[in-house]
Amino acid sequence: MKPSSQRKALQNIGSVFGMATRIEGTVHLDETVRIDGRIAGNLEQSDGDGRWIIIGVKAEVWGDIRAQNISVAGKVIGNIVASESIELLDGCEVRGNITHQSITVEPGASVHGQLIALEAGSSPITPRSATES
Repeated sequence: MKPSSQRKALQNIGSVFGMATRIEGTVHLDETVRIDGRIAGNLEQSDGDGRWIIIGVKAEVWGDIRAQNISVAGKVIGNIVASESIELLDGCEVRGNITHQSITVEPGASVHGQLIALEAGSSPITPRSATES
C-alpha cells in the first residue's frame, strides 16, 4: 500500500515522463511530476503547493534532485535535497547523501550515503554531486 502523502500527490501530477523517455541535462520543474524513464542530469523543482517529484519503480535518475517533496521507488545515483519530506519505498536504491526535513524509509529501501536532517526553518544547502571527486 502506498503512503497517504504519495496518494495525494498522485492526484495532482502535472507531467509524467514515461518509461520510454530519456532526458539529458538539468530539468527545471514547477509542478508535481512522475518520472518512470531515465534522467541523466539534475532535477530542480521550486517549492509551492505541496509539490512532489515521484521516482517510479523502473525509473533511474543519474544526477542530483532538489525538490519540496520526493518519493523514490526506483534508482537515484546522486544527492537528494528535500525542503520538506522524502519517502524511500521498498526496493528503491539511493547512492548519494539525502538532506531532509522529514524522512520515511520503508523496509527494503537501500541507501548508500549520509542522511542529513535539516533543522525546522533552515534552508537546504546545495548538494555536491555524487559524481564529483
